[in-house]
Amino acid sequence: MANETELEKIDRAAEYFERYFEFEDAVTVSKENKEYLKTYIHDNDYVVKNFNIKNKIIKSLGISIGIGLAAFLLLWLLLGTKLIIVGIIAGALIFIGVGVFGIALNKYRLTAAEQKQVEVNEGINEQIIMLDDRIKQVERQRDDYYKALEKRVPFMSLDYMKNVQQIKQFLVDGKADTCEEAVDMFEESMLLQQMTYIMTKSETIEPVKDDKERFGDPLKIIKENKKKRKKEKKAKKYKK
Repeated sequence: MANETELEKIDRAAEYFERYFEFEDAVTVSKENKEYLKTYIHDNDYVVKNFNIKNKIIKSLGISIGIGLAAFLLLWLLLGTKLIIVGIIAGALIFIGVGVFGIALNKYRLTAAEQKQVEVNEGINEQIIMLDDRIKQVERQRDDYYKALEKRVPFMSLDYMKNVQQIKQFLVDGKADTCEEAVDMFEESMLLQQMTYIMTKSETIEPVKDDKERFGDPLKIIKENKKKRKKEKKAKKYKK
């Protein structure tokens, strides 16, 4: 059974590794956040396309036509046919006025939307710059910590950080007396697994079928066809 100091050594190494993984997670999350922020950045063409000013102007003109026509009909009912020209002029003026107002209003709204997107882009870029600085800082800390780990945990390769609990199990089970022995046993088990995998994979490769298996036996087909023709001839004789 491994003495307590060896178990403490491997547990301490596991704590070091957890701290390293925290640095890695922080970098990953920051990079994901950066990509998420980029989805809010759009150019002016995107704003114009989504605002769809052409469609909005058409709707405004439709509304202005409706209002102008309603004004014309109202004046026609009030003034009669004698002053119908007044109703036509008034309706046309209302149509033009409402139409111009609608177009101007939509252009104003589009300009406001474009300006808002510019402000959003600026704000997002500021956040991205801050994130980039944060990512670089955490990456430096992670890399410095990794270098320190090589000295703090000299008994194993840092490539096995995620396997530290498996290595510890060799100590707990009493199969290894030291951390170094546990690492050696882990490497041996990994090598055995790889060899088993290679052998299993090579055994499961399906053999290439020969042409007879793939396409059938042509001689057998010929015999079957002869039998079929003989039966057909006999059937014809009986009919005669």
